[in-house]
Amino acid sequence: MDKKNANFFIALVCPLFVCGQPARVNDCKKAKYGTFYFYPPKTNEEFVIIRDKGLQREIDLKTKDTTFWQLKWKNDCQFSLKFIRKSGPISDDEKAFYNAHVSVVQIEKVSKHYYVFKGGLDDLENGNFLSDTIWFKPRIK
Repeated sequence: MDKKNANFFIALVCPLFVCGQPARVNDCKKAKYGTFYFYPPKTNEEFVIIRDKGLQREIDLKTKDTTFWQLKWKNDCQFSLKFIRKSGPISDDEKAFYNAHVSVVQIEKVSKHYYVFKGGLDDLENGNFLSDTIWFKPRIK
């Protein structure tokens, strides 16, 4: 391949590989603050998550109940959530459970439209965690 064809190949093909790849984990800052959307699998539930410096609000779009969490970032890709309160009814058992634990979240991958996380109670080391997707824009109905 001559130099002209090689340059053409690099200019044409390389951007396709770069643009098609998910963002690196170090792009977690994109998920730090703002409004996000969560659709738990195998349910009809829909949540809006509003995250700012020290607070995360999770709004159940069906019931309109809001759960408030204290947000602490460990690093750019990991944070913890401590229960503050819920706007709707909450049982004593549920409240005791929330108050006894901290949710730990690790952002695994960030793309243009979403990020993938794993989350667990108190830590991520015990293997009891879930993995799911948070979206940057709402689902089109």
